[in-house]
Amino acid sequence: MRLTAARVVVFSLLAALVVFAVVQDRVTAAGARHYVVLHTAAGGSSVTLDEVMKPAIRASVLSGLRWSGIVASVGFVCAGIVSRRNRRA
Repeated sequence: MRLTAARVVVFSLLAALVVFAVVQDRVTAAGARHYVVLHTAAGGSSVTLDEVMKPAIRASVLSGLRWSGIVASVGFVCAGIVSRRNRRA
């Protein structure tokens, strides 16, 4: 199986999708833990789930997009390198 630029791009996009899902999940889970801490400390009445989770979800999506974009960008650069090497060979 020969390494081609198309395979590198497909692998990079799949990796970027996985990275997005993992980062988004972890940041959202941190927001949920933060809610539990605030809810427990306040006795259950002063903080709502929406007050804590809306910013957490926004941050999780932005972080996921940032890191998956980095992974995809590195993959595209690697695909360009593979393409040049395949043309020379």
